[in-house]
Amino acid sequence: MDVVIVGGPHSGVGKTLAAEVALRALRGLGYGAIKLTVADGERDPEHDHGSSALQLAQAVGVCGRGASCGVCETVSARVPSRLVTSEGAIHKRGTDTCRLSDAGAVAVAWVISLREAAPDAVSAALAFLEQRGARGAVIEGTTALEWIAPRASVIVATDPGRKWKEVAVRFIGTCDIPLRNLAPNPPGDEPAPVAFAAAHPLVCDLSRMDDAGTTTYVARLRAICAAATTAGVRKSGG
Repeated sequence: MDVVIVGGPHSGVGKTLAAEVALRALRGLGYGAIKLTVADGERDPEHDHGSSALQLAQAVGVCGRGASCGVCETVSARVPSRLVTSEGAIHKRGTDTCRLSDAGAVAVAWVISLREAAPDAVSAALAFLEQRGARGAVIEGTTALEWIAPRASVIVATDPGRKWKEVAVRFIGTCDIPLRNLAPNPPGDEPAPVAFAAAHPLVCDLSRMDDAGTTTYVARLRAICAAATTAGVRKSGG
């Protein structure tokens, strides 16, 4: 199954928006979507509840962000991952999964997982999408870059923003389509690392499908994935 990974250095940069645009770009090619929530990733300051949360994480294996929205607390060392596919949860209005579905995903799965359990959990989600008729998947989740070699990788960031997660810094230089999203309200005032500028990001306003940068993003992504589809058809045809 062909995979497109859409990631970002921290929350608030437009990852879900970039994934929505990707699904619209790939409409008709049979792509589903996975929302990946890694519960023990690097801490985000807005969800940091202090040393007590870290002590709890070390003791029982729950998310080091502490009691924020409650999602991370649904996984632990005893239950290291959850795969959410129920229609009521996926299509709840205002959620990221509903947005991905509305953008044209064949099917949507939400993976909530501890870091070490994420590869197996995502594999199960990909199998679910395939059972629902998907031939490809858009994964919204930067951590997936650590073990999946995708057909296309997208990293979206703002500049300024907040401190970048290590995984985003590590992969921005090899990303297929780096994006600088012109968010009206940047999530922070810290300059992006020099590696971001060195990657020559495509400047765009992802909230506008008619924006020149967004249309270029759509064209680049569709070209990569459509070429893969054509190659697969030729190979299977002998």
